[in-house]
Amino acid sequence: RHQTRFALADRDGWWSIYLHNQYGEKGAIDRLVDWAWSPEEKSHIEDESIRLAAVAVAWLLTTSNRYLRDRATKALVALLTPRLNVLRQVLRMFMIVNAPYVLERLCAIGYGCAMRSEDRGQIGELAKEVYGWFFQDGEPPPHILLRDYSRGVIERALELGIVLDIDLQKVRPPYRSEWPKS
Repeated sequence: RHQTRFALADRDGWWSIYLHNQYGEKGAIDRLVDWAWSPEEKSHIEDESIRLAAVAVAWLLTTSNRYLRDRATKALVALLTPRLNVLRQVLRMFMIVNAPYVLERLCAIGYGCAMRSEDRGQIGELAKEVYGWFFQDGEPPPHILLRDYSRGVIERALELGIVLDIDLQKVRPPYRSEWPKS
């Protein structure tokens, strides 16, 4: 809630600089990302604890430091692949965040998790939610990577034979998005 109070430029003015300076210093940020990415067994950890850790790592996606953003993305895929229900909670929470890097990367994480998971039920639920967020109204966001990652989640569900009650024409190009205003 604290981070969402700031305009993008204001938050970047202090948060991204802080993250850039802390990354690689072997402090809390590095330890959190390393833990989330580690192959260490985490099934004994409750979903709420995983969700809180995922929220903390997701806020690292706001940084302009590509290396930290990439590591945080991979860490979240590793952490959330076995817990697509938690991923869906995190995605819902971040739908309102005013940082384009975050939603783009969370959709990439959703796609990565869907590709790595075998949990057909959870993949189907994720695909339905992604469809509702981005495609249902027939005008998906003009952000090409966001659209591609989101479409990938849906295509993965279809590839697995999951029945989705969706209009597939809205998911596949050509899209009817408005061109961004300059």
